[in-house]
Amino acid sequence: SQHPLDDVFFDFDKSDLRPDGEATLRRNAEWLRKWTSVKVRVDGCADPRGTNEYNFGLGLRRADVIRAFLVSQGIALDRIEVVAVGETQLVCTEQTEACWARNRRGSFKITAK
Repeated sequence: SQHPLDDVFFDFDKSDLRPDGEATLRRNAEWLRKWTSVKVRVDGCADPRGTNEYNFGLGLRRADVIRAFLVSQGIALDRIEVVAVGETQLVCTEQTEACWARNRRGSFKITAK
């Protein structure tokens, strides 16, 4: 599969995991346990509301929470890089709540196989 790891979504102005995010991360951790040589980067993303500086900080907190959860599931810390991207990687640009919700996420990129 080209995208075996699912994004994790967050509520507005929050960096704590929701129950659906924990379920997603359990599935992602299961996949990472099967493929032990894979390394990933977690991009911490935010919707476009707020300042760039604030959104980068929020993105970093989101990525850090994801990494901490994966480590708690037995994934080695050195396999997970985190990057704050703030609002620089929008997947939707409409000015609606549904669109903003799609941008509030931690997105996975495989960096080594």
